[in-house]
Amino acid sequence: MRDRLVFAAAVIGVWGAMGPARLAAMALRDADLLSSFVLLAFGGVLLGILWLAGREEESPGPLVLVVTALAAVALFSRWELPEERFHLVLYPPLGWLAWRTAGGTGTRRALIAITLVVAAGLGDETLQGLHPDRQFDWMDVLANALGGAIVPLLSLGTPRAWLAPALLGSAAATFELLQATIGVPPPAPVVPPVPVHEPGKAEPLVASVLDAGAPYAGHNVVLVTIDALRTDHTPPTGRPPVPTPSLDSLAASSFAARRALASGTWTSPSMVSLLTGLHPAVHGVHGRGLDIAPGPVVPLEALRAAGYTVVGHAGDETENYRNLGFEAELEREDPAFALESALAGEAPVFAWIHLRDVHAPYDASPERLAELGLPQAIPDAPILQRARSHYTVPRASFPGRHSWLKPVVRALYAAEVADADVALSRILDSVRASGEEDRTLEILTADHGEELLEADGIGHASTTLDSVPRDVLQEIPLLIHFPDGRGAGQTHDIVVRQQDLLPTLLPFLGVSTPKLTEDPALGGVDLGPLLLGTGGQSDAPTWFVSSPCGWQCPPERRAERVAALLRDGRWTWCRYSAEETEPRCDGELSDLLRRARVLADMLETPVPG
Repeated sequence: MRDRLVFAAAVIGVWGAMGPARLAAMALRDADLLSSFVLLAFGGVLLGILWLAGREEESPGPLVLVVTALAAVALFSRWELPEERFHLVLYPPLGWLAWRTAGGTGTRRALIAITLVVAAGLGDETLQGLHPDRQFDWMDVLANALGGAIVPLLSLGTPRAWLAPALLGSAAATFELLQATIGVPPPAPVVPPVPVHEPGKAEPLVASVLDAGAPYAGHNVVLVTIDALRTDHTPPTGRPPVPTPSLDSLAASSFAARRALASGTWTSPSMVSLLTGLHPAVHGVHGRGLDIAPGPVVPLEALRAAGYTVVGHAGDETENYRNLGFEAELEREDPAFALESALAGEAPVFAWIHLRDVHAPYDASPERLAELGLPQAIPDAPILQRARSHYTVPRASFPGRHSWLKPVVRALYAAEVADADVALSRILDSVRASGEEDRTLEILTADHGEELLEADGIGHASTTLDSVPRDVLQEIPLLIHFPDGRGAGQTHDIVVRQQDLLPTLLPFLGVSTPKLTEDPALGGVDLGPLLLGTGGQSDAPTWFVSSPCGWQCPPERRAERVAALLRDGRWTWCRYSAEETEPRCDGELSDLLRRARVLADMLETPVPG
C-alpha cells in the first residue's frame, strides 16, 4: 500500500512538473535553443534508462539496450516539431517511477506500470484539449505511451526485454509507412496554363489596353492599409471611443463590406494575398525570408502593362514584397507628400500605403490619453508594460487570465487608432491637393485584426508568437470610395476575402489579365457584379493558412503552419509543418491544402527573399 501511495505522489509530482517544463520549453523555443535542448535531454534520458536498467537483477543485456536506444532515436525522428519530441523526453522517467512503485512482479508489474503511464498521458492530453488554444491529439497520447513503456519493458529481462526495441522500432516503421502510403493525393485538378514572363517585365499581351467603356477607366487607385485595425474600431461597422474624423468622413462617402476577411494572422501573407489575388497556401509567403516567385503575372503587373504607374509604401523595408509589380517605392519619411507628387504625373497611378500606427507597442502617454478623453491610469502589470514597450507580447511569457486589463488595453489601442486617423487624413488631403480627387478611387482596409485580451493575448501572430485564427484577427474593415458616389454610405451584406479585392477592382478600371487559377478556393473572385447588384454571393470557401508566430518566428519554427476553415460560423483548424508532403489535416482542409500545393508547384513559388 505504501509503495502505491508513493507512486501516486510521484506521478502527481511529475505530472504537475510538466506544466513548468512546457513553459521552459516555450522559452527555449523563443530563444532558438529548443531543438538543441530536446536532443540533449533525450540523450540524457536514454543514458539514464540504460544505467538504471543495467542495475536491475534481470538486466536486459547490452545488446538489447543498444538496439532499444537505436529504435528510440528512429522513433524520435518521426516527430518533426521539438514540442512533439518533448513527449518522448518527459515520459520515460514517469515510466520508471511507475515501474518502481507498481505492485506485482514480472509481466504483471510491467503491465500495471504501462497502464498507469498511459492513463497519465491520456489525462495530460485531455487537459490540453480543454484549453481554447490547444487541441486533443491521439498522436501525442501514443507518444506518451511509447515513451512511458520503455523502462517497464526493459525491466522484464532477456528475452522479454526485446519487446522494448520491437515496440519502438515497429512504431517508427509504421509511421514511415503511413507517411509514404496514406493520403496519396488523387489526380490533380485541371488548372489553366499559367502565364509567365521575364522577371520584372510584364508583356503588354498579359493585359488589354484600358477599356474606355469601363466605369473607372484610367482612374487612380489609392489603397491604404492600416496594420492591425479592428472592425469594431472602424465605422460604419464599429465605433472607437475616440474621435476619428477622417475614418468617419471616408465611411460616410464609401461603399462598405459588412464582412471582409484577412487571409492570414500577420502582415506578409495577408498583404501578398491582397496584392496578388492568390491564397497564402498558393503564394507561400507566410514566413520570413520568402517572396512570391517572379514568374506569375500578378494584377499589379497587369496594371503596369496597361499604362499605370505602380508605387508602394510597405511601412517596413524588410517586408516580403518583391515580385509583386511595384516599380518604385514611395518615400518613407513622408508618404503623403510622395503620393501627391506621384498623382501629378500623366499616367494613372496605383499607390499602396501601409500605415503601422496601430501596431504594438501601445505607447500612448497619460497626457495623450487624457487629451483623447480616455482613462489615464495604467496598472503596473507585466503584460501591459510589455505591450507598451515592445513589438512582441509572447503569449507563453504571460500565462493566465488578464481580463481585468481589457479596459486599459482597449484605451491604449484606441489612442493608436486616433494616431492612425491623423496619418490617414494626411493621405486623403494629398489626394485633394493633387487635383485628382474626381478620378481617384480611395480604398481603406487592414492586413489583419488584433487581439485585445479576448483570449488572454495581445496582438496577432507576429506579436503573440502563438496565434490561431480568430474572428477578431480575421475580420477587417473594407471601405471603397468611388469618385462618382457609387454606394456611398451603404453597407453591403457580403463577404469579401482579401484575395478578392484586386480581381474585383481591375475590371472596374478596364484592365484584364489571365487568371492564374479558375479554382475559387485558391484565387480571388470578381465580386463586381455583386457590388453592382447584378450577381449573387460567391460560394467560395473561406479558409486561411498562416504561421503561428509570423515575422518573429525563430529559425526552428519557420516551418510551422496553422490552416483553418470557416464553415457556418465555426472554425476547423489544424497545425502542421510546411515540410510535410501531406499535412495531417482532416476532411476539406486536407483537400484544399493538396490543391494549393499543386498550383504552388506549377507557379514554382515561393522563392527565398
